[in-house]
Amino acid sequence: MFLLGCVMVGTAAAQSNGAHYQNRSLKASIDNPGNLTVSWVEAGLGNENVNYTLTADVAADYYCVSNSGSIPNAANKTTVSGSAEANGSFEPKNGKVTASLTLFIPAAPSSDPPTCGNGQALRLQKINWSNVRLEDTTYADIFLFAGAFGRTLFNL
Repeated sequence: MFLLGCVMVGTAAAQSNGAHYQNRSLKASIDNPGNLTVSWVEAGLGNENVNYTLTADVAADYYCVSNSGSIPNAANKTTVSGSAEANGSFEPKNGKVTASLTLFIPAAPSSDPPTCGNGQALRLQKINWSNVRLEDTTYADIFLFAGAFGRTLFNL
């Protein structure tokens, strides 16, 4: 399986109390199931917990796959799209927070088409995360990731 790891250039919004994301500390990666994890180091903080919100738009393609791993030649595909959010509160150590948050893949539809035939399962084939935004909601420190993060779990 392929693991995508990137450091993206972004923009920071107005900051207070010296809060800032450290250079090259913001990283995003997609794990084997397709979840997006963003990690960072933010400095210039006090001693109280700092709250973060990670958001993104997501599009996931699901296909019916047979037990042998083949994809039947049919229109048995569906795309699930929407937005995802994760929140966390972290305690600074020496004025820094080193942390990560994970956005999880959207669930495969259980009642919508496609309906997979006998011996088939609906599996994630491709995922795309875009408009990824990490916000320190305590100090109004925002980081926007440029571009999108995608992963193909199996080829058609």
